[in-house]
Amino acid sequence: MSSFISYEFPLVQVLPDMAQICEYLHLTEDDEDPAYAFIKQRHLELQQEERSIGGYCVVPIKEVNVAQGEVLLENGLLQCGRQVAAYLKDSAYAALFVCTAGMIFTRLTREHTRNDEQLEAYLTDALGSLAVENAMDRIQNLLEEKCQARGWNITNRYSPGYCNWPLTDQRALFSMIGENPTGVSLSDSCLMSPIKSVSGIIGLGPESKKRPYGCAICQNKTCIYRRVMNKQPSHQPA
Repeated sequence: MSSFISYEFPLVQVLPDMAQICEYLHLTEDDEDPAYAFIKQRHLELQQEERSIGGYCVVPIKEVNVAQGEVLLENGLLQCGRQVAAYLKDSAYAALFVCTAGMIFTRLTREHTRNDEQLEAYLTDALGSLAVENAMDRIQNLLEEKCQARGWNITNRYSPGYCNWPLTDQRALFSMIGENPTGVSLSDSCLMSPIKSVSGIIGLGPESKKRPYGCAICQNKTCIYRRVMNKQPSHQPA
């Protein structure tokens, strides 16, 4: 297994722009709209905040059993379900990743929730979701450039809790990732802290392919990838 390759970005570099925020939240750019005015001010405040951090380690794939929904890696077994296993069946290696936008979103969201500021909590949470996905997009793009230099391809990225991959498999995933500098930890219920964090797997290798996400059969109505797919049916999100 390779060592953990990490990247850090100033939060300002991965914050969504106002157009992305408005599209995601279905807002119009109207300063008279309390939601828009709040997210605009919060966006300005966060530009001076901490850094996002993330990365991955690369592990050989020994076997993929699509029927059992299992991916056997050099250092352990992921029970990711048939859908994700099928996406990885042509890959020779796996990049196991974790990325976080930092504790700032956890702190602010909890503060708003304590103060019964539900709209502010929701908007801050959404901003964090976009920020961490933008950070992971950058890391995945850098990984893809490295793979292309070797004549390899990559798959889309897949995370526990999505594409019918049980969230409880986070434990196995984090165990295989091992020591890393992100500071992301798991609760007993397999939720990550900081809350605006992502983890998962990307397939690598000469025969790897990017296949469309299976949104038509997925039951997760709040998935960020579903929103992208509904907006642009022909697009395969990174």
